Amino acid sequence: MPYSLTITHLYPDYLNLYGDTGNLIVLKRRCQWMGIDCTVKPLSMGDRPHPGETDLYFMGGGQDNDQVAVVDDFHQLKYDTIKADTEAGVVFLGVCGGYQLMGHTFLMGNGQETRGLGIINVTTKAPGTEVKQRCIGNLVAEVFPAMHQEMLSLYAAPKAIPSTLVGFENHSGQTVLGDGVEPLAKTIAGFGNNASAEYEGARYKNVFGSYMHGSLLPKNPHFADYLLGLALRRKYDDASLTLPVLPDAEELEAHSYTVERYGN
Repeated sequence: MPYSLTITHLYPDYLNLYGDTGNLIVLKRRCQWMGIDCTVKPLSMGDRPHPGETDLYFMGGGQDNDQVAVVDDFHQLKYDTIKADTEAGVVFLGVCGGYQLMGHTFLMGNGQETRGLGIINVTTKAPGTEVKQRCIGNLVAEVFPAMHQEMLSLYAAPKAIPSTLVGFENHSGQTVLGDGVEPLAKTIAGFGNNASAEYEGARYKNVFGSYMHGSLLPKNPHFADYLLGLALRRKYDDASLTLPVLPDAEELEAHSYTVERYGN
């Protein structure tokens, strides 16, 4: 049976820093290699989506003024649909600024509080303008055993995959998780959600937020497959659906190099 997925790219003309469009390239290319028909659709200012039109949302990062610019449009035209979709299990990935925007509020360094998108129960606060500290550098984090086992279960044949995720973080915002939201992974090297949390990212149902860019998915092919597998299992209502095994030698070599250099 041929499979297909629709991926929606939120605000590609506003939230497009740090090379995170590379995440979409990875998702589309891996679908191609696996024989999955994949369509990527932009969803920007003025566009109104409808529930059930997509299988996976992606939102990248932007400068503070670009993040603020999309908030009103989101609440006026997109909130009801995307909230309904994510509550129903549609996959959503937000990276860096996109992750911060997924929460309820973002308090900027100048004291201005910006309303977030309200997709998950997190809040972010930037240090004051007199504070220059940033969370910046290579980030290595380990996913929890249950999630790693779920990743392994997605493949049609045994495949050795790491339990770690790697990326590069560069943010001043300090994110705190609220009730009902779990961390994505435990920080091994770097900061993650904030300077003292010891955890990276967030998960609520099939909604994921992460500070790892640079971009995230090329060095973490197992996480890319995880997102695709969750989307396919939901779309086709088949918890036993599996993915073909791709070789990933170069991708995992890049991943291992980061773990070995920064994670020990």
